[in-house]
Amino acid sequence: MSAADEDVAPSADVQDEVDAEDEEEVPASKKAKKTRKDPKTTSFKSGLCFPVARFRKALKDGGYAKRTKVGGAIYLTAVIEYIVAEILELAGNAAKEQKKTRIIPRHIQLAIRNDEELNKYMSNVTIQGGGVIPNIHTVLMPNKAQKGQAAGSFSQEY
Repeated sequence: MSAADEDVAPSADVQDEVDAEDEEEVPASKKAKKTRKDPKTTSFKSGLCFPVARFRKALKDGGYAKRTKVGGAIYLTAVIEYIVAEILELAGNAAKEQKKTRIIPRHIQLAIRNDEELNKYMSNVTIQGGGVIPNIHTVLMPNKAQKGQAAGSFSQEY
């Protein structure tokens, strides 16, 4: 054999022997654990980030009905997750407009109040630290100068 042949990866027969040796070293108890399937949560199965089990427990403990199905909890979780995602997207845009990297309550307030549907839905909600929406009534705005008058004239002339 030349030096070039030694650098080549071992053949499939040699690799099988190495794998067989590795398998023998693993105890039987560890093999049983590997074959067992990992339990999947309802949130994972439904493709949601929010915990479906917590919402289901809140539905049960809240006394809204005598019995609840998992489908109702999944639906409720999906709706709440969507609303939160919508608010966070709009609040992130408000933070970007102000050249900030963190979302603060002010950004959430601006996001909700500037969106027509969210404002209607959350009209009775007060956000602590959110402030107020900037608004100046048109009556309070200074009058624009008319063509016949000077722009800086006084109200009383002597």
